[in-house]
Amino acid sequence: MFFNKYKLGLRAIKTTIAVAFCIILALIFKREDKFYASIAAIICMCKTNSETLAAGLRRIVGTVIGGAVGLAVLLVTRLSPNEEMINLFLCPFCVVLIIYICNVAGRKSSVEIGTIVALGLLMSCPEPYSNTFMYVANRVLDTSMGILVAMFVNKFLFKARTLKDRRYDAKLEENKNCS
Repeated sequence: MFFNKYKLGLRAIKTTIAVAFCIILALIFKREDKFYASIAAIICMCKTNSETLAAGLRRIVGTVIGGAVGLAVLLVTRLSPNEEMINLFLCPFCVVLIIYICNVAGRKSSVEIGTIVALGLLMSCPEPYSNTFMYVANRVLDTSMGILVAMFVNKFLFKARTLKDRRYDAKLEENKNCS
């Protein structure tokens, strides 16, 4: 039978639980947009606790960079009568700017989420919006919530530490001592 050939792995289960938590938290705290938190939890979840923690930290940096670039563009274009078209035109330039910033800052692994956040801000900004800063802050908060939920689920709901976790932790500690 087709369904017997594939069994869900632990990562799939953890990801599903993280998305469920994102939705529940969004409902409890009356967050308007559950999408950004859920997407962040999905792309942040890794096989091990250590990998998820490292990915989460990288993605929080990318979220802040993407949010800052998106905010800057929204503030500059806000007064234009063709704001939506200008924002769409500037999207590719934001992508290259975020790639540049992340590379210069030594945060290449933050590019993915940084560009997603900025594009999400520029492509889905509600019209009209009264407070640009609050709009951006909410999107960054939602994305960060998803990242933190993924880190929480992987760390506390699935405590079993694999050999890969222990090796990764040892490597991080070794790199810290070398700095």
